[in-house]
Amino acid sequence: MKKILLLIIIIALIGGSAFLALSRDWQAPTLNLIEVTHVNKNVIATVSDNRGLGEICYYLDGKVDGQTCVNADGAASYELVVDLSSVDDGEHEVCVVATDTNSYFANSVSQCQSYLLDKVPPKAVLESATRYMQRGGGAAVFVSTPERETNIRLTVGEYQFRFISNAEGTRHFATFAHPHDVEMADFKPMVVIEDLAGNTRRLLIETVTKDRKFKNDILNIPHSFIERKSLEMLNKEGSDKETFLEMNETMRVANRAKIKSVLDASPSSEPLWEGACYRNAGAPKAQYAEHRTYLLDKVEIDQQTHYGVDIAGLAKMPIRAANNGVVIFAEYLGIYGNCVLIDHGGRVFTMYAHLSQMDVSPGTHVTKQQPIGRSGNTGMAGGDHLHYAIYLSAVPVKPSEWFDRAWLKTRIDYIYNDFKAGE
Repeated sequence: MKKILLLIIIIALIGGSAFLALSRDWQAPTLNLIEVTHVNKNVIATVSDNRGLGEICYYLDGKVDGQTCVNADGAASYELVVDLSSVDDGEHEVCVVATDTNSYFANSVSQCQSYLLDKVPPKAVLESATRYMQRGGGAAVFVSTPERETNIRLTVGEYQFRFISNAEGTRHFATFAHPHDVEMADFKPMVVIEDLAGNTRRLLIETVTKDRKFKNDILNIPHSFIERKSLEMLNKEGSDKETFLEMNETMRVANRAKIKSVLDASPSSEPLWEGACYRNAGAPKAQYAEHRTYLLDKVEIDQQTHYGVDIAGLAKMPIRAANNGVVIFAEYLGIYGNCVLIDHGGRVFTMYAHLSQMDVSPGTHVTKQQPIGRSGNTGMAGGDHLHYAIYLSAVPVKPSEWFDRAWLKTRIDYIYNDFKAGE
């Protein structure tokens, strides 16, 4: 009898152990503290557990007795906010402990991480800036900061312009524009500086800008033009509206996105230009920011904006670089045909499009008036000409300003000289 009772007890213990082993949740919750070194207000901890979370606690600088706890009430995930707004700036250690809802054998996890708390916005001085400018035109600004700043930019609505900085990261120069499609009331150029902790300082540039009207033009498109360009640009036959829109609308969007990516990727350098830009010979045709309406069989089919100026002279005339710089793009680009882009430093770029031939390649250093190719009618060109454009960062601006030595000296170079004077 005793042997039978002992056997029953042993079986019960084995069965109970097996039940507990199979039913117990052995997996601890997952815990992640944000992986940054600087914070300005709080620290976020994300906690998750498939079987539900229980108590989650945090404490600062090893003071467990002052811990703060919340109950996640069985939630599968929880975001814990460790509020540091009332804590003095400086280095602090944040520790978080989380448990699950297992009734008998609760699993727990803990994690500690040090952070540098900084609630003070960056300091900055707007040293000098272009005072007067035109809608569609360019300008410059020089900003100084007492400490090294790496995240500094200039915004005009949705447009952004990049700075170049000195080796110490305390003096910053940028060219910027009043984009042609930004209304006068909406033009508020703003310098934005953000430190490692996420604190932000904003400086409004009080530039006086003058409005200007842009030309409207109507272009009648022959079917023969669509057919010729379709073979060149799309490698297929077509002379209808859909074919035209595939080139003039869909391809245009992709080409402009490519230009922006090339300009954005070009490393920032100090200005390389010397004096006013060289204007290639020829008669002016289409203007900057000209609004075009396209007609096919006398019916409107599209509208677009022309971002540069067209210059027409002799067929296949030599095209020369506007100023010193480095070639960053030289290849066929859809509506622009054979296209060359040159970086002149200071986030200033020039474009030469519709070329019949290109005599430079990316990485080539060019000097002002150096031949870079010949004019042509590649891409969406109706005849032999040069499409010339100037970009500040990735924003097209009025090219004629950069042909004017007095304008360049007073609006741009003076600001740059101030930037360099303190070095």
